[in-house]
Amino acid sequence: MPPIRTLHIALWTAYALVVVVHIGSLLAEAEALQRATQPLFAPLLIAVLISALPRRTRTSTLMLIGLLFAWAGDSLSQFAPEAAQLVAVLCFLGALLAYSAALFPLWNRHRDPLRIALAIPYGGVVIGLFVACADGSGTLLPAVAAYALALAAMAFLAAGGNSLTWTGGTLFLLSSSMLAMSWFLPGASIAYSAVWVMLTYTIGHALLIAGLVKAIPARRWAPACRAGAALVIVES
Repeated sequence: MPPIRTLHIALWTAYALVVVVHIGSLLAEAEALQRATQPLFAPLLIAVLISALPRRTRTSTLMLIGLLFAWAGDSLSQFAPEAAQLVAVLCFLGALLAYSAALFPLWNRHRDPLRIALAIPYGGVVIGLFVACADGSGTLLPAVAAYALALAAMAFLAAGGNSLTWTGGTLFLLSSSMLAMSWFLPGASIAYSAVWVMLTYTIGHALLIAGLVKAIPARRWAPACRAGAALVIVES
C-alpha cells in the first residue's frame, strides 16, 4: 500500500478515535477534555482531504472553506461563551453555504429522483422547527432564519449526490435540529441531547466530506498517466 494511502487511512482512524474520546468526555462530563477534542475535528478532516486529492479543484477548495468555517464554529465559541450561539450559527452558516456550492454540480449531474423525493420533507422539517424555535431565538432570529434556509438547501443537495453525502447531510440536519431545540425551544427535553448532537454531527460531517471526496475520482496514491502513453491491445 502506498505510504500516502496509509496516511489517509491513519487520519480517518485518528478522527474516529477523537470522536470516541469526545463522546466519552460528554458522558463523563469531563469539560476540559470536551474543549480539547472538539477543535480537532475539522483539522483532521482537512488533513484527510489533503491526503486524498492530488490537486486543488473548485470542489476541494469549497470543501476546505467549509471545514475552516466549521473549525471556527467548533473553536471560537469556546473563547466567547457570552456570544457562543451567535458565533456558532454564523460560522456554520458559512460552512453550509460552502458545502452547498460544492454539492450543487454533483446534484446537477446525478439528480437521482428517489433521493430528491425523499429529501423534499427536509424543507418541511426545517420550516416547522424554525417556526417552533422563532420565539426563543430572540435577537438571533435573522441569523437562525438564514441558517435554517442554508441547512435545508445543503441537506437537499446532499441527497442528490451519492449515498455518503445523502446520509451525511441527513445526520447534519438531525444534529442541527436537536441543537436548535435545546437552545431555542423552551421545555424541549432530549435525554443525552449533547451526546446525540455531537454524535450525529461528527458522523454526518465525516460522511459528507467522504462523499464529496468520492465524487472527485483523482487520488494521490493512484498512478498518473504519462504524457503520450498509449493503450496497446494485443490479440492472439
